[in-house]
Amino acid sequence: MNSSSHGIVGIMAGESTGPLPFSESAFCRHLCHIGNRQKLTVYVFCPSWVTPSRRGVPGYTYENGKWIRKLFPAPDIIYDRCFSFDKKQQRRKQRCMDLLTGLQPFVYLTRGLAGKWSVYQALKKNSLFSAYLPHTVRYETTGQLDQWLKFHQGEAFLKPQNGTHGKRTMYVKVVNSGLGEGLLLIGRDGGNQLFRKRFYSRQDGLEWIHKFIGSKTFLLQPYLLLNNSKGEPFDVRVLMQKNENGVWSMTGMAVRAGRKHSLTSNLHGGGTAHRALPFLTKELGEHTGQRAAKIIRNLSQAIPEQLESYFGRLAELGIDFGVDQSGQVWILEVNSKPGRSSLFRIGDMQGARKSVENPIQYARYLLLHKT
Repeated sequence: MNSSSHGIVGIMAGESTGPLPFSESAFCRHLCHIGNRQKLTVYVFCPSWVTPSRRGVPGYTYENGKWIRKLFPAPDIIYDRCFSFDKKQQRRKQRCMDLLTGLQPFVYLTRGLAGKWSVYQALKKNSLFSAYLPHTVRYETTGQLDQWLKFHQGEAFLKPQNGTHGKRTMYVKVVNSGLGEGLLLIGRDGGNQLFRKRFYSRQDGLEWIHKFIGSKTFLLQPYLLLNNSKGEPFDVRVLMQKNENGVWSMTGMAVRAGRKHSLTSNLHGGGTAHRALPFLTKELGEHTGQRAAKIIRNLSQAIPEQLESYFGRLAELGIDFGVDQSGQVWILEVNSKPGRSSLFRIGDMQGARKSVENPIQYARYLLLHKT
């Protein structure tokens, strides 16, 4: 450990073309503040900045009201906030990690989850979760999707194995046209823009979907009607984090409601955030709303340990639940690099503050316990 502080935490961030060359600058600024209070050196760096020719790591830290760029010692702990969307980015990140390992051994604060399919497989192995998991298969061929539509009331939902923010998700519905059965597709493209396409030929629609998917891995699920009484799609986001004692606890819970006909409820797609319990009881009635919230809390407490047993140590998870109009709860997604903006938006300032403090406090816990 570095002698000038109680430890060094490097936040590995994605590159950005904004005023600062890294993403999530406001979040990183808060982390630097908290690190300072905890007597930790906290700085931000991007994978491509680490090169074999340097002994240190070029990065930014926030001091005296401004960002300062300088060369830092190699980190004791890495907090990974860098999203890898393709093989090239994954290779760049791996090369960076190898170089840092050569400088000094470090602790990885949290493992990434190996995509939505692996998470589904890990949860499915525990009978506690099986009633809450939508039936999921990997998309393979147009013929497979055609068969799926025949056995699922002419509807399907497709989502990418490694997608974020609701991008490239799609609802598929068989519709009657003058020429027989066609397909209606409602989805979001790679830029998160909503699209709506109608094909009068079912085969043409299936072939368009196959091209849209390309070489990416997509998951195929039943279409769940997860809308409120206004027809807006909504989900419940729970933020689970390890605290200063290394123990999992619920930091906060919020409903994210999307625009009507927008398919997903993600805030990046223009959604709104609401306090969970009042929203659920208003939509489902007092008894059913309370029951759904209790199921969500119980599942949220159990999911992190189940996933840690498969993927190794985790520090925080964003867990997304759907609730249909009968009050049935569905586990939709689990994200190991969660956002926390919904807690700020609903005015849960205690949860919002804890959401930023916990990663640094857990990093300090790991440094003190050297695990």
